[in-house]
Amino acid sequence: MSEWIKYKSQLLKAYFSSSGGVANKDSAFYKEFVSFLSRYETKLANSTSKRPVNTNLLEIDEDIPCNSFGVPQTEFNKFFTTNVVIGENVADKLALRNIPTLIIKQFEFIISLFYKFKNSRNFKKLKKLRNAQINLPIYQSKDELLEKLENNQILLIAGDTGCGKSTQLPQYLLNAGYTKIACTQPRRIACTALAQRVALEMLKQFDSEIAYQTRFDKTKTSSTRMLFLTEGVLLRQLVDDPGLQRYNVVILDEVHERNISGDLLVALLKSACQRREDLKLILMSATINIELFRSYFPEAPEISVPGRLFPIELRYMPPLIREVDISRKKSAKIDAGPYVNILQLIDKKYKSSERGDVLIFLNGISEISIIAEACKEYAEFTKKWIILILHSTLSVEEQQKVFDLAPVGIRKCILSTNIAETSVTIDEVRFVIDSGKENLMVYDPSIRTHKLAETWISKASANQRKGRAGRTGPGVCFRLYSEEEFSKMEDFTLPEIKRVSLDTLILQILDMNMQIDVRDFPFLESPEIGPLNQTLESLKSQGVVNALNEKMLTPLGIILARLPVDIPISKMLIYACVLNKLEIALTIAAGLSLQSPFTNRSFRDSDCVNSRQHLLSDIGDPFTLLRVYREWLKLRMDGGQDTRRWARQLGIEETRLFEITKLRRQFKEILEQAELIPKQEAKEWEELSSKERRMLVGEKRKLFDLKKKAGYEGKKTKILREGQHFDTILEKSGRGLEEEEEMEKRGPQMLENTQDQIQHLEFSLLSSGKALERELATHKFDDILAIQLKLILAMGIYPQYAVVDPANNFREGHDQFAHTPSKPFVVIHPNSSLGQRPEALRIEIDLDGRSSQHQFIFYGLLLETTKPYLCNTCRIPAIFLLIIARNITLVKPNILCCDGFIEFNFVEEEDLLQVLNKAIELRHLLLKSVELKLNNDEYADFKDVCKNIVKFSRMQNSFRFVKVFELFLKNQRLLTLETLNFYN
Repeated sequence: MSEWIKYKSQLLKAYFSSSGGVANKDSAFYKEFVSFLSRYETKLANSTSKRPVNTNLLEIDEDIPCNSFGVPQTEFNKFFTTNVVIGENVADKLALRNIPTLIIKQFEFIISLFYKFKNSRNFKKLKKLRNAQINLPIYQSKDELLEKLENNQILLIAGDTGCGKSTQLPQYLLNAGYTKIACTQPRRIACTALAQRVALEMLKQFDSEIAYQTRFDKTKTSSTRMLFLTEGVLLRQLVDDPGLQRYNVVILDEVHERNISGDLLVALLKSACQRREDLKLILMSATINIELFRSYFPEAPEISVPGRLFPIELRYMPPLIREVDISRKKSAKIDAGPYVNILQLIDKKYKSSERGDVLIFLNGISEISIIAEACKEYAEFTKKWIILILHSTLSVEEQQKVFDLAPVGIRKCILSTNIAETSVTIDEVRFVIDSGKENLMVYDPSIRTHKLAETWISKASANQRKGRAGRTGPGVCFRLYSEEEFSKMEDFTLPEIKRVSLDTLILQILDMNMQIDVRDFPFLESPEIGPLNQTLESLKSQGVVNALNEKMLTPLGIILARLPVDIPISKMLIYACVLNKLEIALTIAAGLSLQSPFTNRSFRDSDCVNSRQHLLSDIGDPFTLLRVYREWLKLRMDGGQDTRRWARQLGIEETRLFEITKLRRQFKEILEQAELIPKQEAKEWEELSSKERRMLVGEKRKLFDLKKKAGYEGKKTKILREGQHFDTILEKSGRGLEEEEEMEKRGPQMLENTQDQIQHLEFSLLSSGKALERELATHKFDDILAIQLKLILAMGIYPQYAVVDPANNFREGHDQFAHTPSKPFVVIHPNSSLGQRPEALRIEIDLDGRSSQHQFIFYGLLLETTKPYLCNTCRIPAIFLLIIARNITLVKPNILCCDGFIEFNFVEEEDLLQVLNKAIELRHLLLKSVELKLNNDEYADFKDVCKNIVKFSRMQNSFRFVKVFELFLKNQRLLTLETLNFYN
């Protein structure tokens, strides 16, 4: 064995250190090299050759004659065939001082061999990759695609699943000379994944020629030639540049999904093509409604590309009709038997040694939970299955587990919503079980209700689900419905534009300043005229659309259109600017705009429920969110070492807290551009010392490098443990407790995942040092700040409010009923803060039902599933409604009616006048403040406004609530929508 082995630890320390060398000792390169070195040692130890190593071969004598190419004319030395030069300053000379020169050269020779080994392996991968690209079905249509695009402005591509359209077509365009390419995707995860894949295939992982841009993130630079971006980002670019001069080709991918932003893009890009003859547009999808698009683009040629699916056996297996006792729980209506029977069938018919997992498509989380439990019982009995679940309320860590491999002889069974139809591809799936159902969200503008209804899927969705069984090999699709039921399905899913709220759509169209009536907009498919008119009237009444000219937005509407959130949250931010409470309101607005940080496990796991009790606020969900975010900030300010464990213990998805931080900054930048708040970035830069500025620039560069690294870093394949089902998936990680603690102590730079490093560095750039201290200071709220925040919430969310039913028993575990102006007997969601702290809904009243503490429940969403639920709820003092209600009517000298829904019955006329006069005064002050703010001015006495809000909330004039569902009043109107509209 070579003598260098005696110096192994010294040599590794010299050439691989924390500060650099050949590579960082914590890098993947170092780990690979150590593994290679171990195999190299074994090979030396097992060598049968007794001939000593010819050390002279490693000596490079300057006197050795070389030929005209500089190749030494001496005995062959493999060292010379590896094009690797290790510079003098690479190694730590101090660590090498006692090591013989020959040993150093031997070790450098091994490093060069490792490089050669890596290059050889990479070349084989590249060769395999190029062969795979050539074998994709779309390769056969490459010339036709380019020819049709050259001769036409718009192109329709129907590419079946697996044909390679999303990854290959952009490359064909770039290689053909198109240098400004945009490719949209409906989801962020698809943008980043495709950009990374295309960069890998084009060997451009280390530059920014291929980049992505999403709502929160981008790798785009001035040298970017191909950009993968979300539909929302492209829509925002169209507002500033209707002709899209920055691109010469735009690809709209997955147009079959028919989401509202995708349909709007189709119409706007058609208009852009009419403005620019040199702009090329490509629309493509797997299950495109070709007739619809053909009629919208009559001159566009169509190209069909076959897929590369393996044969799929299709079996219709409708369950037997059985009687169901409707008085029993819903779980009795969901029969898990057919699903377990199919698992048994697979066990009998297919050997466990044959790879192949099962993917079950179900319509909702409750169905997944019930069937998963039944499958788990079967799995624990047979020891042949690992049961996993996949839906949007799981943490990222839980979702990622479905991509891990099952141990040999065991299959995965994944129960998923339709998220697995197109959003993610799970390898190794051989069997698909399709329930034929999905939950579809439908919005009713007349009662402001979102209804999640169980419906049959479309034929297109059924075929998409079937295709998941044939991606990597021959598969089987079990359809739990009859062939006759399949024939009665709609061809395509109802587009979003016909079933969702149209507020944002109208804002986006009018923000383009096209001077067009929204009703005349050239939609791919027009929305129903009834909901469209209702939405327009609602926006006019809120002062968002100009009441005299429906083709224009008001100054308020222009700002709301630029904020990438729903209108109520946008209004909250503007009112927070007026009352100088922006910092804390930014967190509430960002949190309510994103998916809740509380995962499904946080309500299912008793340990999680107990651990987060101290964070629950009895005011409501926005205040609970503030407590969670503030505690997270405190932990991060202390070094960030405990945040991951803290989040897991509480059932919180930490990624969503990072997203809140990024969205806060995005909101702030938009408000700065609108000149509602002064710009902070220049001021923050001026406050930094020269050293801090250099560090900031260095961290930004490091962040950019990490994002590029994430693009070419391969995913680590993990193996699931036997018996590790959906409910124990996060237990007992691969490391011991001590090792996890040690990793956390070493800080964010030692995180095993590049994506985690990116998150931590992004947070550091957005909220670190003084900025983090300031942010924490603004998140300390007392009773006075809480009152002001309640009014900000109410002004933003109005008219989404409800009155609590006094007949409730106010005990946890029981339904807490409330009544909205448009729908009685709705239920406060049991997972909400008020659902878990229902005692806060009870107030002290006298024998006549009067109190000065009456309250409303303001809510962010009315969602109807098994029941109509109020989500994102918050308790607000009832008299705040007198400040913001659109319609207040004097019924009797001591009775007021708001919005034709609720009466305030005071004891005396004097009590009513005292409260009402103060409410009118505050309303005028707030109106004046908003008007000044929108005109980039400041109301000098906003502090007095804040003080008056607090005083008003504490008025002791008692009154009684009376609900009014149908009110025909002939009395004098005191405040009407026309005379005193808060939003104009």
